[in-house]
Amino acid sequence: MFGPEVLLRLFIRINEAVWPWQSLWLVAGLLLPWLARQSAEWPRRMAMALAGLAWIGCGYLFMVRYYGPVNTPATWFGWAFVFQGLLLLMLRGRALPVPLGLSLAVAGWLVILVLPWLAVLQSGDVRALALFGMAPGVTVAATVLLFARQPLLLRWFLLLVPLAWSLFSALTYWSLGTYWLLGFPVAALVILVVALRVSPSPVQSRDLRSARPDPERRLP
Repeated sequence: MFGPEVLLRLFIRINEAVWPWQSLWLVAGLLLPWLARQSAEWPRRMAMALAGLAWIGCGYLFMVRYYGPVNTPATWFGWAFVFQGLLLLMLRGRALPVPLGLSLAVAGWLVILVLPWLAVLQSGDVRALALFGMAPGVTVAATVLLFARQPLLLRWFLLLVPLAWSLFSALTYWSLGTYWLLGFPVAALVILVVALRVSPSPVQSRDLRSARPDPERRLP
């Protein structure tokens, strides 16, 4: 079993490997809730596609390349992340049924800006900053907001991997004594519960879609 120092060192190594390009993921993460809030459909499609790229990025780079060699199950999860990211892209950035509410968007921004510092608090090294699109904990917490707003069948299909990863990572962090990192899965689960509670019902979603102006309709 690897120790906590090895795990925390992974965050530093990946930041050093991609420096200074990780700043692009920070910008992308901040854009995500804003895109998901727009009333037009194409920004919400972009939000889902951006989530797909983030899952591919952290799944392959962090989990397969860096985490997998010291924790074999992380490799399996890494490929599951890549598969889910590709699925989101193959759906051609399926739009959210309705725009993200302000409260959920604020929660998304807090995840992007605050959650990365948990790895810094645990390690005592600012180079361990866990960024969206690179660290799985932040990526999962930021994107379950979008998955929870999808129609019922697709919603629970997309939530299978986030829920499994949250449970696995929580057990890992607890066994290693890296208690600050438990904030990653806890935040993901709390945000998921909140998002599900405020998720519109299928009837509401249909009503909102039917309320959109018909582009084929012409004024007399």
